[in-house]
Amino acid sequence: MNKYLNKVTQYYHDVVNEMKKVAWPSPEDTKDQTVVVLTVSGLLALFTFVVDWMINSFIGQLL
Repeated sequence: MNKYLNKVTQYYHDVVNEMKKVAWPSPEDTKDQTVVVLTVSGLLALFTFVVDWMINSFIGQLL
C-alpha cells in the first residue's frame, strides 16, 4: 500500500511541476482567440448552410 501511495504522490508532484512550466495566455489573448474561433465557426456554419441550400435546390429541380 505504501508503494502505491508513493507513486500517486510522485505523480501529483510531477503534474504540479509540469503545470508551473505552462505558458498560460493572458486574458486579452484568450478573448481575442475566442472572437476568432467564434467568427470562423459562424462563417463555416453560414457556408455550410448556403452550400446545403444550393444542393437541396438543385436536387429539387432535378426531381
